[in-house]
Amino acid sequence: MRRSSEWVVVERSAPTRRISTLALYAGACAAGIAALYWLVHTEPARLDSGEPNPVAALPGFFTVMALIGAACFLVPLVRPPKLMVNHFGLRVRPSFGKALMIPWSNIEELAAIHVGSKRRGTSYLLFAADVYLGRGGSDRPGFLGRSVLREANRATEGLVAGFDLAVRCKDFATEPQQLLARLASYAPGHVQVVDRL
Repeated sequence: MRRSSEWVVVERSAPTRRISTLALYAGACAAGIAALYWLVHTEPARLDSGEPNPVAALPGFFTVMALIGAACFLVPLVRPPKLMVNHFGLRVRPSFGKALMIPWSNIEELAAIHVGSKRRGTSYLLFAADVYLGRGGSDRPGFLGRSVLREANRATEGLVAGFDLAVRCKDFATEPQQLLARLASYAPGHVQVVDRL
């Protein structure tokens, strides 16, 4: 029998899409840099005036820029979204930022919404908190913590503006309806549960 204080981890989905996007990005950058190197490989390292030739340095510059861009793809793979629940509250990392600890006592509403068509749409899990969010043992989401909420707000054309936090359901292996039901089973009676899937 599981104790109520133990965290139940919601299993993450496989990051195949992120890995394939990174592979596509790496392939495109490698092809572009190879083509650029082929174009400028005959350029001298120094001009006739003795100054360094900026054209000869272009492949190195674009290689560094491509590596910086690859970090943007790698960080979400290293720090994926996280969702843990127990009878005390939630531990949520909506994106690659810090994990937030939010007790159920600060959560007023738990909702799930589907945006777009059934095949191509996206489902979001949304949390509305009271004015005490950030006090009494809970964390207040910062700019990175609200990135998925901003995405959901744009996708719903402002329909979810009253919520404080959102996670993408596709980041987790559980189906959206089952995910909402699992979290609702831990929620106390004052939390309003809304299903708009």
